[in-house]
Amino acid sequence: MNPATATILLELARKRLQAAQARHANLLRTLEQARAHGEMLRRYAAEYDVRSLPRAGDARDPSAERNQRAFLGRLQLAVASQEQELETRKHAVQHASEDVAQCERKLSILETLMTRRAEAERLRNGRREQNHMDELAQRAFERRLAASGGYPASAIGES
Repeated sequence: MNPATATILLELARKRLQAAQARHANLLRTLEQARAHGEMLRRYAAEYDVRSLPRAGDARDPSAERNQRAFLGRLQLAVASQEQELETRKHAVQHASEDVAQCERKLSILETLMTRRAEAERLRNGRREQNHMDELAQRAFERRLAASGGYPASAIGES
């Protein structure tokens, strides 16, 4: 993989992670809203239930009593529906958390790969430079040796 492609892949992985984190944060907000709404409904249902209890000496109209029971039943359905909504949102948050974790793993893998490739390239360049320096030193040595009479100049490739 060439460096330009790797950089593009790394940038895409970062963008995917940011999008997954934003989605997760948004789902957490909606989860908290659903939780707060459910708590409000439960409190209201409990208060209404207490207020609807007959008090000593109260004469209650049968139709008003039926209406209260019907309203309390609808309120309990709303509480149950909100609890189901809360569970749905919890699952969505869980999936978003898993998505964030997966994006983080992918980004980490790409970063590690890029780091390893850069290190390998640095080592290759170091070896290449060392070989070049060794070759220059060897030539200089051979020239000095030839100049001092140790080797004939034609034996070292100089004419």
